[in-house]
Amino acid sequence: MKATDFIGTVVIDKQAREVGKVADISVTIKKCLVDKVIVVTGSALKRNYFAVVSDEIAEIGDYMQLTLDEAGVEAKGKVDKIEQLPLEGDLLKTFLGKEVLSEDALIIGKVEDMLIDPKGCLIHNVVIATGSTFRKKNLIVSDDDIKHIGDYVILEMKKEKVEELLGD
Repeated sequence: MKATDFIGTVVIDKQAREVGKVADISVTIKKCLVDKVIVVTGSALKRNYFAVVSDEIAEIGDYMQLTLDEAGVEAKGKVDKIEQLPLEGDLLKTFLGKEVLSEDALIIGKVEDMLIDPKGCLIHNVVIATGSTFRKKNLIVSDDDIKHIGDYVILEMKKEKVEELLGD
């Protein structure tokens, strides 16, 4: 499943009551983990956020069903801003759009998406958009192909290897 498709999924409790929508996910790329799923509740004027971990996710399909009942959801520590949540990884939204460089410091493209298993809390691959608008190609890499993540993402491969993988 693409991570960007997962964002916005309706979240229900174990009694089939709607509790909110998936707002974001906390990811740790080098460990291939989705640390937490961030759920937003409330209206546009008064939003609250809370995080759930894999043990609190029963099933994921068209909806994300929690193992929590109404009281369990109410007991979750809710905050006004996502940044106030205690997260171990980085938010997906801050990772998307990061510029990707080859090992020899040449621009490859930008992070476009991730392929994830949200129930298993796993990241399978990172999708990198390369090329111009009309010649766009996607390069799919694993965590082993990523050398460093900071303001940029640096791959564990030179530009020639990337071009070979893309068929250029």
